[in-house]
Formats: sequence, structure tokens, C-alpha cells
Amino acid sequence: MARFVIATVNGEWMNDWFAPDRMDGAAWRPTFVRDGVECDTEQAAGLLAGLIADLDADVVALQEAPSRAAELALFLDTHLAGRYRFLLGDSGGSQKLALLARTAVEAELVPPAGLAGLIEPWLVDVDGDGLVNEYEFTRDPLVCRLTLDGNPLAIVVAHLKSNFINRGEQMWRDPARRIEFVRSALQNRRRIANEGMRMRQYLDARLDEDPDAAIVVLGDFNDGPGRDLFEQQYLAHNVTDLLVGSSYRPETLFGHALVDVPADLRYSAVFDDFVTEEPQKRILLDHIILSPAMAAGAGVRKTPGSGRIEHDAWAARRVGTGERRDERATDHRPATVAVET
Repeated sequence: MARFVIATVNGEWMNDWFAPDRMDGAAWRPTFVRDGVECDTEQAAGLLAGLIADLDADVVALQEAPSRAAELALFLDTHLAGRYRFLLGDSGGSQKLALLARTAVEAELVPPAGLAGLIEPWLVDVDGDGLVNEYEFTRDPLVCRLTLDGNPLAIVVAHLKSNFINRGEQMWRDPARRIEFVRSALQNRRRIANEGMRMRQYLDARLDEDPDAAIVVLGDFNDGPGRDLFEQQYLAHNVTDLLVGSSYRPETLFGHALVDVPADLRYSAVFDDFVTEEPQKRILLDHIILSPAMAAGAGVRKTPGSGRIEHDAWAARRVGTGERRDERATDHRPATVAVET
């Protein structure tokens, strides 16, 4: 039996670390600015690389990767030399999706021709005006074919639309502009939900073709756990439950790897919520879900009880308070799961 660890890591604006696009390759910025603070690039990049090394995963789904392959190669060559090969998506602007794989893992991108039912624009109503318009992913999911110990595994790396609103707190606290904030918040969540729906349609089609397919979907879903205030009071749904599947087709329900984590530790990010006035609110933005065959089937299957949120590894790569970008590896705790063949 062979065992492999799969991780999801949000790199938190890795693109900040590199000089503007240049024809002769990639170069580090000595410093960068994030949240109005000048930060040390070498320290920030070293903390993230140290966290990835500590996870010791065979496969790493990376969100908020650099915008160019030369930049990601520079990061890996400088800090993780010889450990990983990578695949980089071509969607997402300055926040790309990437997959890092050890040399023992065969990995390739599914070509766009095989993803027509996923990444091509589709018709939806994302602003609640009753009209449908063409919409497309903020960042196309990165769909990869892997071979683990001779067994096929599909991995879908996702970073769904952010629900961030620029100057949102000022809008919320201004009675004259609060409704503007609410409308923007709802539009963002409708976009996230429609991206989740599109992914689920793709997964259903894959399972219709092969009910025994081993598929891992992971990354930053910008959702969860449960329903936030806007989902409770306006939309009556969340996104992760949509991605997991429908109880009307129980044979297609995905399992959530992080149910293995105790409920009080089932979070991957912490922030002050100015809407609900909750300081240090714990939320689970980072997820790993697995196709039904991975519960007990042949081929690649989940190691029972192996889902983890890597709180200790994250804390070990924090300097001081971790408030500055160069005092933390990332603002998301990574999540991991082990699979075996």
C-alpha cells in the first residue's frame, strides 16, 4: 500500500513579491507593500516555503500563486529546490492557481478542450434583477490528471469569487450607504454560488461517465462553515453544501475531509467581522471534498480519519503577532488529507 498527502495552501498574494513583468525571466522585489505596510520579501517568501516544507505533502494545491510561471519557478528554485514540479493555470490575473507535485507523482493539466462544459461562459442572474447574462469564473478551476502508484486521480483546484467589498466597513457603518453594501454583498455571494453550481454540474457529468472516478476538489471556496448572515437572511443557501451534492442522488455525494477535525478547530481563517460585530471570528474558507469512490473503493481512497487543518504548522511559521504580511506564511491555515492505494 502506498500513501500520499494532499494539501491546499493559499499563498496570500504571492504576486506582490516579484518585479513587474519582464521579458528576461523573473526577479524578486526586495520589499513589497501589503495593507499599507512595507514588508520584507525574503522573509515572507521564506515563511511560506517553510510552511509548505513542513507539511511534507506529495501534492499541494496553491491559490494566489504568482501571475507567471517564471515567478513560481523562482520561488521554488530559491526556497524548495528539487522538491516539486508545478502546473500553473492561465486564469486569475495576479492570483493564479497552481499544483505542486513531487517527482514521483505524474501530473498533467486537462486541456481546455476537455473542459468546455466547465470553463466556457454560461447564462445566470448574478445581480438579482431577473435577467440572465453571460458569466464566467473569476478564476477558472485548475483541473489536473494525476497518477498515484499507477492509479488515476483527478484534482480540481478552486478559488471561488471573493466576497470582499472595497471600503466595505465604511459603507456598512454609513446608514445612507448600508443598502449599497448589502446589494454588493449579495451580488458577490450569488457569483460564488453560481461558480459552485457550475463546478457541481461538471462533477455530476464526470460521475455520470464514471461513477467510480477518484476526484478531489480543494482550495479556497470563500464559504463556510454553515451560512453567514447574508446567506441566512437573504439567500437561504451556502456554497459548500451545493458542491458536495444532492441528497436526491446519494450515490454522487462527495465527502468532506475536514469532518475529521474537531468542531472547535474546524476553521482556516480568523478575522474581525464588522457586520456581526464578532472579533476574531473563525471561518472555514479552505476545503477538501472527495468523490464517493474514495470512501471505500478500489484505486485511490481516503485514509480514514486523515483530514486535518494544520494549525500547529501554521503557528510555527508565525513571527510575533503575525499581523504584518512578512510575519506570517499566509493568512489561511492549510488543510491536508492522506490518500492510499
